[in-house]
Amino acid sequence: MIIRFITTLGIALSLAITAPQVARADAGEILGGAVVGGVIGYAIGKEQGKKQSSRSTTTRTYRSGIPSTSQGAQTQTALNYFGYNAGRVDGQVGGGTRAAIERYQASMGYPVNGYDFPPYQSDFLNQAYYWATSGGQAATQLSGQPLLFAYRQQVHSGAALAAAPQPQAQAPAPITPVVTAQPETTPTEAPTETASTGSLPSLFAGGTARPSLANRCSAVMLQTSTNGGYTTLANMSDPDFALSEQFCLARSYAMARGEELIQDIQGLTPDQISTQCAAFGDTLSPQVVALSLSSKADAESQMRKFALDTGLSPADLSATSKVCLSLGYRQDNMDTAVGSALMLVALGEPAYGELVGHHLREGFGVQERQDLAMQWYDASLSALDAGSQAVFLPSQTDRPQLLRAAMVQAQ
Repeated sequence: MIIRFITTLGIALSLAITAPQVARADAGEILGGAVVGGVIGYAIGKEQGKKQSSRSTTTRTYRSGIPSTSQGAQTQTALNYFGYNAGRVDGQVGGGTRAAIERYQASMGYPVNGYDFPPYQSDFLNQAYYWATSGGQAATQLSGQPLLFAYRQQVHSGAALAAAPQPQAQAPAPITPVVTAQPETTPTEAPTETASTGSLPSLFAGGTARPSLANRCSAVMLQTSTNGGYTTLANMSDPDFALSEQFCLARSYAMARGEELIQDIQGLTPDQISTQCAAFGDTLSPQVVALSLSSKADAESQMRKFALDTGLSPADLSATSKVCLSLGYRQDNMDTAVGSALMLVALGEPAYGELVGHHLREGFGVQERQDLAMQWYDASLSALDAGSQAVFLPSQTDRPQLLRAAMVQAQ
């Protein structure tokens, strides 16, 4: 089903689709200048842009990691679930929520300050909640703080988590042996060895299990808390860990930015948005695969051509990509996350190239390619040096220097 993009008039932000059912399309299929599949499209008018800019400088003044709307509600829900009693879930961070945050910080051994809730602390809490409600609680038969500590113990020990959240549409197919039909036999007969050789599976037929970035970031955040905070230029001793830490931190900021944009989407339910972003990832998956096979220049050029061929406005594709980047990370859907980051770079937002570099360095969603990762890192940091807008921790002015030093030392 073709998604039709409706341009917003005045200050209203809207989305529309031409039919209630959204069909999943083959990746990359183009028809009539529009992407077939689940691309969300919307345009932000000049007045809406002014409104967003004004709001960003007035109401979004919370400290790092303490959100004011849907993220606040998620944090309150998770705090209540683990027994820290944040009170009513309303998305507003007040005294009750801050007190609950401090109780959580104290129990985890973090610095106690309800006005400062760093991403590694909030992400660990929310990831533990997703794990617990996706089967972790049922598997452990624990509740409250003991359940949270069980999650921490599993992450710390490196054990496989019982129920890390995975998007159903993107779950890799299991490797299932192909069982050949056997002739009817008497109960005393057994299949011959020759007949059984046809049942050997192809190790590549069903795909391979994909590592979970959500689980990886949970482990990184736990190590960050053990270290007493984030790596800095002054104390960096492990450049690989510093890059992983910044990867997870950038992931947190990408998720937060997408949550902000989702608040302005009208006419679609969260499930519909999620479904469309999953299809967006399907559409971009060939471009994601090519990342491990092409230079940065070639991969970016191919994605730019793809974007032009859709016939959609850059504003539509940019806003769509930021929403889907957030959901891709939240649902551990790497095709959606990596494809969205690549699309944003192709649309002229080079700071998002840092994410592509991280994925290529660690092999999440793409084949690990350290050499290509350095191309993306260098281009992203060079753009920041030239005055491009920072999108991850813009207030941390020495972050580019930290990334560059870690890059050099990690080679």
